[in-house]
Amino acid sequence: MNSNTAQDGATSSNLDLLKDIELPVTLRFGRTRMPLESLVRLNTGSIIEFESAADEPVELLVNGRLIARGEAVIVQNCYGIRISEIAAPQARLLPAATAISEKGVGETAGGGV
Repeated sequence: MNSNTAQDGATSSNLDLLKDIELPVTLRFGRTRMPLESLVRLNTGSIIEFESAADEPVELLVNGRLIARGEAVIVQNCYGIRISEIAAPQARLLPAATAISEKGVGETAGGGV
């Protein structure tokens, strides 16, 4: 066995150790800012309007990092996502708020955002 094969085996073994780690996955439909006064007035039946339009892609966050965008779908009465864009590698390194706010960082691997 040559040294490259040994290294590949070690890398594969290390990756196998990480495969069972669970990470928080979030589907974000939109966001908004509200004054504290409005927040304390929220009650059952309150409606909060988000900045995103209903036809805009939703964001898939993994461990707080923007990973992809896509279309919200319903699968057996649960929300899901049909991925249409994968975030560029450099955008995946930043927390989601930073990746979105910095111009150009949120570009996808397949082109624009």
